[in-house]
Amino acid sequence: MKPIRVALETQFAFGTPTGLGTYARKLAAALRQRADVVLLEIFQSGVDIWRFDRRVWWDQVIAPRVARKLRADVTHFTGGTLSLWSPHPCVLTLHDLAWLSGAVRGKFYSRAYFATAQRLLVRKADRIAADTATARDEIVARLRIGPEKIAIAGAGVDEEWFAIAREPEDPPFALAVGTVEARKDLETAVRALVHVPALALVSVGAQTPYAQRVQSVAEEIGVVHRVHLRGYVDEPTLRTLYAKARVLVFPSRYEGFGLPPLQALAARLPVVASAIPVLHEVLGDCALFAKAGDERAFADALTRVLRDDAALRPMLERGQMRAREFTWTAVAQRLVGLYRELA
Repeated sequence: MKPIRVALETQFAFGTPTGLGTYARKLAAALRQRADVVLLEIFQSGVDIWRFDRRVWWDQVIAPRVARKLRADVTHFTGGTLSLWSPHPCVLTLHDLAWLSGAVRGKFYSRAYFATAQRLLVRKADRIAADTATARDEIVARLRIGPEKIAIAGAGVDEEWFAIAREPEDPPFALAVGTVEARKDLETAVRALVHVPALALVSVGAQTPYAQRVQSVAEEIGVVHRVHLRGYVDEPTLRTLYAKARVLVFPSRYEGFGLPPLQALAARLPVVASAIPVLHEVLGDCALFAKAGDERAFADALTRVLRDDAALRPMLERGQMRAREFTWTAVAQRLVGLYRELA
């Protein structure tokens, strides 16, 4: 079979690292391993897409221009946004509808672009790749796009996460991973510390102005000495923190997938997560769940982990087995099938 030429948007893998960057980088690596794919990357050095004006310029001008020059059989945009001039056939990965749902607010011009304009533009994609069935159903309901146009491709966990040797520190700390923004609701985890005096909280991830709110809350309720906002850390440091943490706390109110708690399952790190549909879908019965925004429910679950409840041990075994079902190789396989349908 002749290899298919795929132009993949990887610009998000450069500069400020986020979930978009992880997805683009790991998918590109998995596609490179395949003999039936010729991978062509859509990126341009020196473009700071984390500034709003540069992001719009990237989406609408640079990305489609680079994509056309590559003359691929299929073009795959990975950042959840599409150009008015996108080449076809094209696939768009739409991780979530955070802007459209109100989970992300931002400036009025950001809402106008990411929520209003993109609501219309994403319809131009020939197919949409969603991470979960929950995300697919939301896309169908909010964008009124037929489910036959949406494929569930998922996300993956690298083998390094399964090899982590757990050595929890004493005194214990809970680890929170992800961009420090309002929808991630780190504030609830901070407030839970009042009810769990033996526990500290370490947060890693890019910070937004919401981080100042979290810091203020920690000061107001007297737990600031137990709250550490570390900002971005590289992946080796992150894996070390997974090894040393007693629990991963994930109080997010809105997600399209939820990769950090899945990585925790792979590492046999207990997870306390918000009881929202997408996290139930990804984590199954392999985590402890608490009502989103309920500090006391989170505190109770965290306390249960600290007590080293023997009933949690089978859950950790199940969790690691479940995490092995999510691989970048499998994601690439599903997407290559989609590419061939379109080409």
